Amino acid sequence: MYCPCMGRFGNQADQFLGALAFAKALDRTLILPPWVEYHWPNPKSVQVPFDKYFKVHPLAEFHKVMTMELFMEHLAPTVWPPGERIVFCYSARTHYVDKKTSDEPSCAAKDGNPFGPFWDTFEVEFDKNVFYGPLTYDSYNPHEIQRWLKRYPADKYPVLAFTGAPGAFPVSESNVRLHKHLQWSDGIDKKAERFIKKNLPDGPFVSIHLRLGSDFQNACDHLSKNSPMMFLV
Repeated sequence: MYCPCMGRFGNQADQFLGALAFAKALDRTLILPPWVEYHWPNPKSVQVPFDKYFKVHPLAEFHKVMTMELFMEHLAPTVWPPGERIVFCYSARTHYVDKKTSDEPSCAAKDGNPFGPFWDTFEVEFDKNVFYGPLTYDSYNPHEIQRWLKRYPADKYPVLAFTGAPGAFPVSESNVRLHKHLQWSDGIDKKAERFIKKNLPDGPFVSIHLRLGSDFQNACDHLSKNSPMMFLV
């Protein structure tokens, strides 16, 4: 389980592939987190269920997964009950002291946005902090995976809840292939089909992703007259 708390959709999707590979390497069920969105002027992030955008079944054919909504409703009360909820982070955030643990070092798992709103969506309070450094998320390193299994066995740590995604950004080249298991939900497919039918009936076409708004303006501000960074047609 983890909070996809770094960046917006593109960044979250990148790291999701790494988290999927990591869960499979550890042979642990991956809890599919909601996507974190920022709806201005709402001061807090909004958590959108994973299966609003992607199908669960194709992922389940690759590895054991379930949505966070289902986990919190049906399994968390017994597998991960309040009072026994541990949060994992690489090292303590030294500028922050968790009031519940007095002067003890803390992951500060709910400090700030989207961290606080994400866990609050599921009424999660953490009771203990675990610092897993210097371990890494190298899913293809057998020695590293064995270190995880030995240090955090499932019988003692039934849930590994991370403050951030246990996956690299940008996505590791070895994990790009996992993208094939991410398939758009029926709702997204229908929207796309309606758009194509209405606006691009003659096809074929090429689609691109343009980051408009402030992102686009900021990119332009960094350009010189002869910069090859982008071309507008």
